[in-house]
Amino acid sequence: MKKLRVLMMIVVMLSLVGMVGGGFRLSAQEQGAEEENKAQGKVKDEAAELKSAALDAVLMMKDEDAIPILEKILGNKDNPDLRKKALFILSQKDKQKALPILQRLAQEDPDHEVREHAVFCLGQMQGEESIAALLEIYDKVNDAGLKEKILFSFSQHQSDKAFDKLKAIAQNEKDEELCSKAIFSLGQTGKKEALDILKKVIEDDGAGIEIRKKALFSLSQFGGGEVIDLLMPIAKSHKNNEIRKQAVFWLGQSKDPRAVKALEDILNEK
Repeated sequence: MKKLRVLMMIVVMLSLVGMVGGGFRLSAQEQGAEEENKAQGKVKDEAAELKSAALDAVLMMKDEDAIPILEKILGNKDNPDLRKKALFILSQKDKQKALPILQRLAQEDPDHEVREHAVFCLGQMQGEESIAALLEIYDKVNDAGLKEKILFSFSQHQSDKAFDKLKAIAQNEKDEELCSKAIFSLGQTGKKEALDILKKVIEDDGAGIEIRKKALFSLSQFGGGEVIDLLMPIAKSHKNNEIRKQAVFWLGQSKDPRAVKALEDILNEK
């Protein structure tokens, strides 16, 4: 019996040793796979850096040589980051050649980020041609996120056509998010005419309360005495109490003596 027990102990010990040994062998395999993945990742990173550097060099090339190279990169859907960089470089080249390419990609590219970046690049280009392209894209696409990017681009230009589009959307757009973005963008233009539009939105009983509050916020950001003149009657007598409270809040942010007097009058109301 003793010999049998000893024999069984030996078998168990050998089994344990085998399991441990197998465990070490598995760990080594895993470690090897990890090192291989790291090496492949490093090679990919180095290749990406090299391509990025090559694109930097394309920026310095003549337009007639650079644009065909950029078009080829933009046609390759495998590398969105490289394509976005190519879009920016393209926007620095011949506008007449770059504009239709950027417009096409903004409307049709399957990658959402690439479409948005094409809109951004169009927005950075000066002149009515880029505004015309953005206006056309806005009317053709259904992508709300892309439309919001276009609205912001409009606010960065001194174009009358862009401003007119913002006015129309702020007053007539049924989509609340787009309407809100247009109202915000109007406030960013800094144009005096925007104040009149924002006032109309605030006074429009058919507009949603959140839309009207957004218009009040945009109006308050203009600053100056004219804004105080608009805020005081809203704070004192607007039909909607939420709007009144917002106007009171923005009056409270002003150091204008008239704002102080208006707040005193409200406090003394019976």
